[in-house]
Amino acid sequence: MGTSKTEIANALLPKLSPFQSVGDRQLQAVNYIYSDGSLDRVLLDFGAMLVLIKADERDDTIDFEITETVDLHNTHVVDVGHQEPWQNFIGRSFGWGWAIVSQQGYCDGLLLSFDGLSPRLILNVVASSIKVGLIEWT
Repeated sequence: MGTSKTEIANALLPKLSPFQSVGDRQLQAVNYIYSDGSLDRVLLDFGAMLVLIKADERDDTIDFEITETVDLHNTHVVDVGHQEPWQNFIGRSFGWGWAIVSQQGYCDGLLLSFDGLSPRLILNVVASSIKVGLIEWT
């Protein structure tokens, strides 16, 4: 019989596999993709690999996947790599990624680290829009 840690890890492994695919690639660019005024997708560019983070408006969950191309028709795209908080992470190596699951069983957030193990960014879906926050450690 497995431990609860093993059971949780096995259940989340398919969800977390995009983070394993990124490895320690450096973040090259970040784009926000808006639809109907909401931040609907975040595109993390790791050079030869793109990570597309999406808000699912049906249940306010977050999803992410590795992709080669993104359809940007009928959307408003903004390059935010030069803005806070992303400017601090451009050129840095991806570290770790976490999926946040609420007590109601919804995966509605992600934690990301760069150049280390400590999470530095939180992406959370609220009212069908992605919110991005910087995690400060004291």
